[in-house]
Amino acid sequence: MKCDIKMMLKAGAGLAAVIAVAYATFPAARELITALAPALFFLICPLMMFFMMKGMHSCHKEQETTQREAPAVPLSETSNIVDERR
Repeated sequence: MKCDIKMMLKAGAGLAAVIAVAYATFPAARELITALAPALFFLICPLMMFFMMKGMHSCHKEQETTQREAPAVPLSETSNIVDERR
């Protein structure tokens, strides 16, 4: 997966809205918010990639659990099945 321009613009707009709300809500932290905002915009793509990868791993775990729950056929039974087909 890669960061396409549409997703980056949506994330940038969302981040701008969060920063604007935080700036208006917390007047005591305005200097900190102003100092961190450019760094957050610079880190949008790596942060999005991190969260996408975490999301992909959670789907992978669901598939692993369904595969593990399937009953395993012993090796001796599989060799009998192959012999019967011949």
